[in-house]
Amino acid sequence: MAFNKPTTITSWSYSRYSTYEACPAKAKYKFIDKLPEPGSPAMERGNAIHKLAERYTKGELGKLPTELKLFSDQFKTLKNSKPVVEETWAFTKDWEKTTWNDWNGCAVRIKTDAYCRDGNTLYVIDHKTGKQRDGYEAQLSLYALGAMYNFPDIKTVSTQLWYLDQGGDPVTMDYGIADFSKLKKDWDRRTKPMLNDTRFAPNPGNACRWCTFSKSKGGPCKF
Repeated sequence: MAFNKPTTITSWSYSRYSTYEACPAKAKYKFIDKLPEPGSPAMERGNAIHKLAERYTKGELGKLPTELKLFSDQFKTLKNSKPVVEETWAFTKDWEKTTWNDWNGCAVRIKTDAYCRDGNTLYVIDHKTGKQRDGYEAQLSLYALGAMYNFPDIKTVSTQLWYLDQGGDPVTMDYGIADFSKLKKDWDRRTKPMLNDTRFAPNPGNACRWCTFSKSKGGPCKF
């Protein structure tokens, strides 16, 4: 039996959204055409450090790994808070809760590194490796929106980015229930072009030099 090949993006995560924002053509190659994209040493290192953070926070490691030492106080506090680690949240297009592997109904997928609750406040933490970059504020707002749908009785969501290689204070953004409607409208606006796109035009620029799908690397893109 032959199946029709999809021509649009019908489900999304922050990763898919950010890829599309950077270059719609790249999003098509990755998520519709499902062309392979090799990993990198930086990606492998990031995954390994995320795994160390997960294992320490879950109590599987007695000693804090060296890779996490710049956030030693925060990790110890988080571990003692008995957080939920590496949980996935999934929603339909109407933001009703569903399961991650609901391949027909799931429209939004969110994966959290860790979260914990203190009274009416939910703390959601995301770990980053590498240099500190702008632009992740949108990801924090998506965590907040997902948390509000997943835990409708909370009053505040405190979202945090921990730049594990840089140290310093976490990048923190707090949201209250008064922000709920605004967040939903914002993400509906952000994702509408992606979910309705059928052309996926390339966005040539400096990033083409490293793109797997670029012409210079033998990929299908004309740039």
